[in-house]
Formats: sequence, C-alpha cells, structure tokens
Amino acid sequence: MEGGGELTLKWNECWQICHWKGAMKSILANLWHPHGVTISDLSEKRFMFKFYYEIDFDRFLEGSPWTFNGHLLVFHSVRKGEDPMVVPLIFVDFWVQIHNLPFGLILEVMGRQFGNFIGTFLEYDMKAMGRGFRGYMRVSVQVDIRDPLKRCNKII
Repeated sequence: MEGGGELTLKWNECWQICHWKGAMKSILANLWHPHGVTISDLSEKRFMFKFYYEIDFDRFLEGSPWTFNGHLLVFHSVRKGEDPMVVPLIFVDFWVQIHNLPFGLILEVMGRQFGNFIGTFLEYDMKAMGRGFRGYMRVSVQVDIRDPLKRCNKII
C-alpha cells in the first residue's frame, strides 16, 4: 500500500445517523489524526476514510473493531478499482479468547479449528504462550455480522 489507505464505513441500519454524523466525524478524526485522515460522506450511511500515512492506517487496524456511541462500525479496505458504494460491509475481525482449555490443546492447529467454528480463522496469537499458561488461547477471526454471535459454547 502506498501512503495510507482508504476505507468505507457503514453504520448500523437502525441508528439515527443525522444527529450523530458531525460528532462521529469530528471524534474519529481527532482520535486517528496524528498525521492526517479525511472523512468524506459517500451516502446517508457510508463514509470514506482516507489515511495519509501508512503508520496511521496500521494503528487504526490494530485498534479495531471500532464502535461509536455503542454501535459497531464496519469497515472495508477499498482496493484499486473497487466501488466503495457496492462493497459488502458485513464482516468484522475480532480477537477471541478461548478459555478453560487443557494445556495440551493450546496449539495453533486447535486455534485454527476453534476459529473456523466461530467464523473464519485469521491468526493465532503466538505471544500468548510466551506469557505463560493461562488456560486460554487467543485467535483472530472474521465474523459475518448478519449471523448471531457464538458465546459460551461448550465444545469439549
């Protein structure tokens, strides 16, 4: 990626956007502004965020998922040639902790299986093992926000 990156955003459909649009743009721009970000309206519920420096874009990605006023903000990195008005804004990446595991199951291969059970496995947190055995693992997963969350499922 040269320079920064562009993202599209869609709000939760039931949110009264007109009241909060100005506040959202101002607060998020201040939060992500170390080197610059521009927020443009694309439609009533879609916005384009342009980060001018890759370090700001990376910081934004590391801090996700983002919420505003209690509502999840759904982002998509726009690739060259993509129309930001038609990209599906239905997936969000989350770090998930999987608890109460015996030591022998805290393996990347198991993390991959657990991650694919929750959504789509993205990454296994290798650093967690360096912090000592805590009875859980962390995996990054991509979740389709149209599906209900899987919480407190006993799978072993």
